[in-house]
Amino acid sequence: MEVIEIDVSNRQGFLNDYINGHHQAAQFFDYSLSDKGMYENRLDDLLSRSFQRAELADYFSSIHEPLLFTTEAKMQIEKLRQPNSVVVVGGQQAGLLTGPLYTVYKAISIIHLAKQKENELGIPVVPIFWIAGEDHDLDEIRYVYIEKNNRWKKHLYNDTSSNSASNIPLNKVEMEKWLTTVFESLPETIHTKSLSEKAIEFLNKAETITDFFKHFMNWLFGKEGLLLLDAHDPTIRELEQKYFQRMIEQVEKLQLCQQKGAKEFASAGYGEPIITEAENAHLFIEVEGERKRLDFQDNSFVIRGTDLTYSKLELSTLLKDSPEKFSNNVVTRPLMQEWLLPVLSFISGPGEVLYWATLKPVFEHFELKMPIVTPRIQLTFVPTTVSKWLKETNYDILPFLEGKSDTLREEWLSEVTEYPVQEVLDKVRSDIIEHHLPLRELAEQMDPTLERLSKKNLAILTEQIDFMERKMQSFVRQSHELTLSKFNETGRVLAPLNRPQERVFHPILLLNIIGEEGFDRLLSLELSHNQKHKLLYL
Repeated sequence: MEVIEIDVSNRQGFLNDYINGHHQAAQFFDYSLSDKGMYENRLDDLLSRSFQRAELADYFSSIHEPLLFTTEAKMQIEKLRQPNSVVVVGGQQAGLLTGPLYTVYKAISIIHLAKQKENELGIPVVPIFWIAGEDHDLDEIRYVYIEKNNRWKKHLYNDTSSNSASNIPLNKVEMEKWLTTVFESLPETIHTKSLSEKAIEFLNKAETITDFFKHFMNWLFGKEGLLLLDAHDPTIRELEQKYFQRMIEQVEKLQLCQQKGAKEFASAGYGEPIITEAENAHLFIEVEGERKRLDFQDNSFVIRGTDLTYSKLELSTLLKDSPEKFSNNVVTRPLMQEWLLPVLSFISGPGEVLYWATLKPVFEHFELKMPIVTPRIQLTFVPTTVSKWLKETNYDILPFLEGKSDTLREEWLSEVTEYPVQEVLDKVRSDIIEHHLPLRELAEQMDPTLERLSKKNLAILTEQIDFMERKMQSFVRQSHELTLSKFNETGRVLAPLNRPQERVFHPILLLNIIGEEGFDRLLSLELSHNQKHKLLYL
């Protein structure tokens, strides 16, 4: 197992400017990645504030007690109790089998940065994964891609509702069928059976989609002490109650600051990562088991899609009685994290950096500083069969990562084909049209019916040439079937569906190749946060 770093493209736009510390991008944050003293400055800011560390530690103790690796979790929990502790946090929705591989890479980034900063700063730095258990957009989490007939297809788990992921009971019969299909689609390796058994074990222990996710994440990262926070847990909502109250009381300013930040970001030429209406209150509330958006206009809160309205006082009373019914959106979740946790750094995906960059006015209004936003590690794993073929053929891996395998394949085929199929067929088509013209002209002079027949006659001749073309091209392709299949395999693995591998593959595809021991080796590798793309050669 070896990691090689490459520049996958000439980066442009906001992410490139932010990574390189350009002022135009850095102005949207409180800390610039080019500032060598940013972590010390951030630490000074955090240690001047107070946090509910003891309550959080008690929460994590209750969450991790029934999970694996309780000893490792307890070590991190005790560190969190210390008054000078800080955290590195990142998060994701509760995807099935953890969702795409980028969820795993985000967790790896959290763990690595926490270890690094703990050594450098000499203080406890705790890794935390924030599970967006309140998310109700289940279409984003209820599937994985599986390979079927050499194509990647969505495999859906259909037994869901419009409730939050943390509240949806698992239909264990349907989920077991879903898992069976996933594992049947895998190439059989020495790891397949044990992985399947592990998935069924976690299914039997889980009650909800979020539970299922927790068991998988704990299995993968528990030995590293990664703590799991379900944002929709009632205990967490109790701790957040006073922060929701601030948002309710100051909702007008929250709305104005969000709009201000979005306009400033767009005016700098970076686009509109968050497009929403001015009346959006940036909060959700649960109504009859469904998560509904709250708007605020004309001095009243309105639950979108219903006739229900609340004054600030009425909504505050509901919050006091039932804080578990409230949740954040993409704008207020970063704010809630900042209130709840002593966040040294937030680990973000490439898209998250963009919407975070619109939120500085929101943080400033509530007299908070934004944490250091660190883009996560981006990685593509390269199976042995693929790397061996690339080496044998002397092909550069970069065009395959960029989704150009089809172009490379057709270029190669054109170069090696010894028969001038296309050249001959093009000439035959041209000759037929030319020599058939007098016949069509004569038919036109003689009779309208004959004219129509002559055109049909030409169409039949053309169809026959097309038929011969398909047969000849098929013959050529069959003659080079093995090499063409290698192009296809390489593209299918390195850029499935012409997208980054980490956005299509789920971690079982990787674990089926390297197993648990191989995954542990991956966790032990030194992976820098220099924003270069990592190639993991298996």
